[in-house]
Amino acid sequence: MWKFHRVCGKNVSLENDCTTAKRLNPTDTSDHGICFTNTPLVNGELFEIQVEELVTRWGGSFSTGVTTNISSDLTDIYMGLKSKESWMLFGNFLYQNGECIGSYSLNTNEVQVDDKLGIMKASDSTLHFYLNGIDHGKSFSYVPEVVYGVVDVHAKCCQVSIVNQADTTTEAGAPVAIKKTQNFSLRPADWNVKTVCDFIDSIPGCAPYVEKFRSERINGAALLELDKKDLKDFFEMPLGLAVNVCSHLKKYEEKNK
Repeated sequence: MWKFHRVCGKNVSLENDCTTAKRLNPTDTSDHGICFTNTPLVNGELFEIQVEELVTRWGGSFSTGVTTNISSDLTDIYMGLKSKESWMLFGNFLYQNGECIGSYSLNTNEVQVDDKLGIMKASDSTLHFYLNGIDHGKSFSYVPEVVYGVVDVHAKCCQVSIVNQADTTTEAGAPVAIKKTQNFSLRPADWNVKTVCDFIDSIPGCAPYVEKFRSERINGAALLELDKKDLKDFFEMPLGLAVNVCSHLKKYEEKNK
């Protein structure tokens, strides 16, 4: 089970048995939010975090990557980019040991609440970044064998949690397709965007439409405002799938009154 290392930035509060990192006073300070995994990354195993809270006070967002070194003194390491022997993604730029070496196809500044960002060190010593289960390709080569994951809860990103799943082993370049048994115990009106996406994904045949619900930021309250026509016209669902979505939604609405 992944956890955050207890050595972390001075403005970080580790909660939920060290699986949630929260930056204290996020509208007053943007720095000293660096966190590390408590154990080194395993080749072919995805380390993934979910963004839970953003603030509008700051521009930019968090950085993430790997390092060989977890310093016991983080006084001078106010940003993840300052980590020694590090390979980091900040915005859409790649930094090695604090030096920018190029751009990348994924931009952390565009990550939204409920998005999942992952890191995987492949067996060929390359480093890959994932967004919502999709591999954005090789970012760094010749990464050392023993590295720790780094998450810098920086600027507008002020809270993340580790996603721990039973099996996150994959091959670089392949989408991560891990399904959990869903228990939609809350009232649909209280569902967040992630829960709505999980709900849509749980209905046979609806997986291709999940990204549309995510990109449109459809939460439970918004979902309840949609009818079969909306699903058919805007989401381009076949009528049969639209009927199934409405039927399943009604079931959970009645179950959790």
